[in-house]
Amino acid sequence: MSSQERILIIFIRLLQGNKLSKIDLMEEFHKNGSTIQRDIAIIDELLHKLNSSLPASKFSPFKNLGELDHSHRGYYQLTDFSQSSYMDDYELFMIFKVLFASRGFHENELKTIYYKLFANVSNQYTMDRLLSNERFYYEGVPKQDLYPTIKLLLNAMLNQQKVEFSYTKNGETKIFKRVPMDIYFSDLYFFMISAKHTTKDDTDFDALNKFRINNMTHITILNEHESVEYANRFQGGVLRNQTALPFFGEPITLVIDFFYEPAYVLDRFPNSVIKRVNSDGSHRIEIPANNGYGVKMWLLEQGAHVKVISPKYIQNYLIDNMKKTLSYYDISINEEKPNLSQ
Repeated sequence: MSSQERILIIFIRLLQGNKLSKIDLMEEFHKNGSTIQRDIAIIDELLHKLNSSLPASKFSPFKNLGELDHSHRGYYQLTDFSQSSYMDDYELFMIFKVLFASRGFHENELKTIYYKLFANVSNQYTMDRLLSNERFYYEGVPKQDLYPTIKLLLNAMLNQQKVEFSYTKNGETKIFKRVPMDIYFSDLYFFMISAKHTTKDDTDFDALNKFRINNMTHITILNEHESVEYANRFQGGVLRNQTALPFFGEPITLVIDFFYEPAYVLDRFPNSVIKRVNSDGSHRIEIPANNGYGVKMWLLEQGAHVKVISPKYIQNYLIDNMKKTLSYYDISINEEKPNLSQ
């Protein structure tokens, strides 16, 4: 093996995040300590040149390789580069937990992703012991792998091409033609989005613009292109901050009194603001939300913990739904709706 090959092998291992021992390198390459030190010196000089010449890019992990860490005598590591470029076991643990909790993948697909990530775990025995229960009992919502479908839809989206597909909802199946605008994940499902996030979630089946990808079949990319104006783009980040569940709607300012820990509101709606603490101990909270079904569902879930102050039509929606629910238990409330405005 030539010296160039040896130096290249050492350099690649450093880029892979390995901590290299001088003694191990001497034994592996059958070289004395001074030879290994010269190799490391060459790598040090190369790193200095690379760090000053690599183009700056926020999308590249190689924008700065850092300096070789000599702080532990007899060991070499690109510590800064490794920490900024590779996930440690604690970061991987958090990602695994989120993947299991999402239930968004078919079991086989989850296993594929899991083991690809697991290959990067340093202490695999401990990690497997920590995750074995959730991995064993994992039940994904999709009945088939989503990767091929999502890949196809992403290609159509990037090329602004229409797709034709069959879609089933409430036992009814129809054929649709839509231009994918985004792939959005929320509340167990991956969705294909084909309209702006302020579009009404229409109950008319023919007017749907949000499709659960696991319910889409017989998908074909058509040779039909349709560009989307920038003003009409789907903004998933905005939608996620406005609603607890994946439903479109027009922006509104929702004002509520919340009779429980306000963090449950502030965490769910990150742009919400506590305006005051009321005399009864509740918190008056102002929420930049939307008027879609997701916000209404979330309000109904809160039960006696929430009182809607405005808008008025959201008040009426909750009252009507509570009355209907009580009627299921043969409890009738016939009095007029109270005036809840303040």
